[in-house]
Amino acid sequence: MIFVIIGFRMFVGEVCNVPTGSMYPTVIIGDWLWIEKSTYGARLPRRFADIPLLNVFTWIKPLREADEESDWGFRRIRGKRSPHVGDIAVFESPESPHRLLVKRIAGKYLTGDTVVVTTRNFYALYHIVYNEGNKMFMRNDSVFINGQQDSICVVSQPYYYMLGDNRENSADSRVFGYVPESAIVGRMSRVLISVNTKRRLISMVRWDRFFKRIE
Repeated sequence: MIFVIIGFRMFVGEVCNVPTGSMYPTVIIGDWLWIEKSTYGARLPRRFADIPLLNVFTWIKPLREADEESDWGFRRIRGKRSPHVGDIAVFESPESPHRLLVKRIAGKYLTGDTVVVTTRNFYALYHIVYNEGNKMFMRNDSVFINGQQDSICVVSQPYYYMLGDNRENSADSRVFGYVPESAIVGRMSRVLISVNTKRRLISMVRWDRFFKRIE
């Protein structure tokens, strides 16, 4: 039974809670969301900490530190389709990988696309160039990549521009840049249940959001 639970969470989906209003009014505080992993294809574990239930052993500091040195490489099972602009995606925060964020895909670069960096978009594209294994800096009105005055980078994997629906209250790609495909956990398409913690007992449940499909 334990292997069924592990397999289900790794390859089918899991539940996550929304603690902020960055996706309001589409997603609200207190929503419990279903992360659908089969659409984009589930990611295979990169270390023991990525394996549900078994990752409890990494709560022990020496084991956690040893596990953080491991990297089995990024691999993803073939999904039904790739992420589309307009999808609501769940991904690891570029600023804190152990934290999951929920945002809407607003733009993307695909594998093999050429990213043209200028002084105007330097900070927006910086993390793409860095994630591709390059060093980039700006001097005066010129962009330098790997020490050469260059403004072109060909990407080896897709990158996505993530925005919260609540633009005025959302830390998103305007802050941390484009998100690599390897960081995407799954697609969010449904609210399972929603709870208003300011109320009590049965009135806490927002019945109108029960199993609500959202887009």
